[in-house]
Amino acid sequence: TSAEPEHLVAQFGPIFDRVLVDAPCSGEGMFRKSGPFDWSEGMVLACSRRQTAVLHTAAHLVKPGGRLVYATCTFSPEEDEAVIAHFLREFSQFELIDPPRFAGFAAGRPSWVEADLADDNLQKCVRLWPHQFLGEGHFVAVMQQIEHDKPQGLRKPLGFTPPGKKELAVWRAFADEVLQAKFDEERLLLANGRLYLLPELALETGKLHLIRYGLLLGEIRKGYFRPDHALALALQPDEAADCVNFAADSDEIAAYWQGLDFPSAGPDGWLLVLVDGFALGWGKRVNGRLKNHYPRGLRRNRDWRVEIS
Repeated sequence: TSAEPEHLVAQFGPIFDRVLVDAPCSGEGMFRKSGPFDWSEGMVLACSRRQTAVLHTAAHLVKPGGRLVYATCTFSPEEDEAVIAHFLREFSQFELIDPPRFAGFAAGRPSWVEADLADDNLQKCVRLWPHQFLGEGHFVAVMQQIEHDKPQGLRKPLGFTPPGKKELAVWRAFADEVLQAKFDEERLLLANGRLYLLPELALETGKLHLIRYGLLLGEIRKGYFRPDHALALALQPDEAADCVNFAADSDEIAAYWQGLDFPSAGPDGWLLVLVDGFALGWGKRVNGRLKNHYPRGLRRNRDWRVEIS
């Protein structure tokens, strides 16, 4: 949604099973990767205050028994263990849990925070050091809200206007010809000419600005349906009526990545383009040539161009 956490709390309340706080931080864990970096002690303290505010707000979105995950890409204890210690002191209904440990997972450092905040439980946090695993520096804390007798918050159905008869007929014509998969028409939403498939459990979003309502199936313009790239990526090969599969190192895939058309035998119409059996995008076969519908923003540059006659 790109909404502020406070707006999410006001709209939904504590109904989510899982909430992830990917907190803005001073980025110390990215120094090796990013090179010169604008860092200061003041930035660390400012980030700590912001992180605390975001985490405290996010806590109000977690249902009883749900989990709240806090993550940063910094080494600073002021932004890591100290933020968690302050949080647990104020939100006693949450407790740290010890996540599964994998190679390179180090324990949190209680000794790195002020004495009055130090608690051995902070060792349940996870520190990831760039010299101990394949990645950069990170910190993770997993917390669970203790169950209450009465559930808090309500799940509400999403109010929306379904597509009209004409739009539904356009979608059905496309789906009958191109898809083997079946979609629940009661979950279809038309917004500004775009047809979405809503999640099985949709929430009333009120005045929140939504970036995407659900799975974008495609656009309906002047009685014509144009499938979206998101639909292609959501399909399994056997869910499309027609598909072509190429090896990852083939000339056809190189051409497809660059937005080029190339020869393709078979009946005219939309088809799913696969790379090593996985959906990559849409193509449309016209008179023995595959018209490229790979999104322009994802295409490779011209240095990758190949010639296919």
